[in-house]
Amino acid sequence: MKLFICLCLLLLFPAVSWGYIDPGSGSAIMSAIIGFFVAIGLVIKTFWYKIKSFFTGKKAEPESDSEE
Repeated sequence: MKLFICLCLLLLFPAVSWGYIDPGSGSAIMSAIIGFFVAIGLVIKTFWYKIKSFFTGKKAEPESDSEE
């Protein structure tokens, strides 16, 4: 039991880590964040009429570009 408690305490207080994040890592993180928001925007755009009909309670009828 004492060993378990000691291991838990060691996991709660990690040692100091001296790491370096270069500018390339920062731009990769920014690209991932921007990509995430673009993907969310595309999902919303793709399902816009279904989302709109869910909140309004009306049947989803996408606008048609064809002329009749």
